[in-house]
Formats: sequence, C-alpha cells, structure tokens
Amino acid sequence: MPVLNAGELPKQNIRDQVYAVLRDRMYRGEITFNDRLIDNELAAQLKVSRMPVREALLQLKNEGYLEGTSRGFVLPQFTPEDIANMFEIRLLLEPTAAAASCSHATVEGLGRMKAAVDQADRAHQKADVLGYISANWAFWTAWVEMVPNDRLVQVINRLRDHAQVVRLATLKDKEYRALSLARTKEILEAFLKQDPEDVKDKVAHNLRASAASYYAKLQSELDQKGTAPAQEPAAPRRRSRQG
Repeated sequence: MPVLNAGELPKQNIRDQVYAVLRDRMYRGEITFNDRLIDNELAAQLKVSRMPVREALLQLKNEGYLEGTSRGFVLPQFTPEDIANMFEIRLLLEPTAAAASCSHATVEGLGRMKAAVDQADRAHQKADVLGYISANWAFWTAWVEMVPNDRLVQVINRLRDHAQVVRLATLKDKEYRALSLARTKEILEAFLKQDPEDVKDKVAHNLRASAASYYAKLQSELDQKGTAPAQEPAAPRRRSRQG
C-alpha cells in the first residue's frame, strides 16, 4: 500500500487529526473561555481545508465540549449546579478507579506520574499556568491509563474533560495552584507506597478540595463585581465509611 502524503490524507483522517489537535489544546488550557473557534480561521492555521475542520468542531459540539454561537464555537459555560453534579459523579467513580490503578500500577506508569509532578512543580515555580495545567493533566492521565476497566476509563475521561472550567477558573491563581500541587504530591506518595486505600482517600480529598476551590473562586469574583450570588449548591460532601 503506498504511503500517503499529508495533503493526500482522506478527509476522514484529517477530521480526526483536527479533532485530536483541538482536544489536546483544551486539555492543556490553550483554549479559554475568551476564545472563539471559527472554522475558516482554524483551517488556515492548520493548513487544511475548511470542511474537515467544520466536521471536527461539530463533533466536539455534539459531545458537549463546545457550544455553537452566531460566530464560531466556544467552551460551554456550566452553572455551579452543573459543576456540583459532575463532582458528585466523579466522587463515585474516580477514587475507586484510582485504587484499582494503584493495584495494577507499573514501574513505567509510576515513572510518568513522578515526571508529571516534577514538571508541575517547575511550572508552578515559574508561574507558568498553561505548563502547570498540562502537567496536571499528564499526571491524571498516567494513573487513569493503569485502570484495568476500559469502560470505566471512558466514563471518567468524559467527566474529567467537562471539568475544564474548574481548571481554568482555579489553577491560574497562585494560591489554588500551590494547594493543587500539594494534593497531587500526596496522591503520588500514596501510589508509590502501593496503598490503594490511601490512594482512594487522597483522590476523593482532591476532588472535594477542587470543588471547594472553584466555589471560593466564583464567590470572590462575584464579590469583586458587587454582584449578589445566586444560591450555590454545596460542594460534594464526604460520605462516612462503615465497618
């Protein structure tokens, strides 16, 4: 079979590549709420035709990662209640998934987690917000890829993708970023100790703290604007374990 040049790739492959590029930029925080994704501008930037870009954008919209406007596509705006619901589901799934990941951890996977923490530490010290978000994502991806249940991985990946609003709102703040880094190091330490129960507790704590940070940041912004806040849903609460 002959090897195709980039310009000869089937349209389906180009669409998939554009989709992957845009998702990667979302993961890394390179697409913010101030950005508008316009098909012809992206096509020129990526040096591809407009149609596969349009198809990739529509796929992202259908999957809930983007919203359509009269001029391009934007990241969706979630209400505090939406965020609370997402965290409630994540709390049911991610701690258990992380414990399973710890039980099936590999030397390579743990090495990737350690490298991501080191990268996050350096980015934080340099006040490199995008670098920190990228490293934070790499750390999370490293342990998720060691979860043995593929269907569970698919579900938590989707929920994590939609939590981008929380990362963008909180990790740009030095104080919240420092707290995030400390919790990430605690999770890594639990993985290195090969203690699934401790991993489960640390991941659950991180999710609750992330939700609390988001609500605190939201309240701070409302206070600065002098706007009376709507009734916010409570951050997901820890359920006591029996036995």
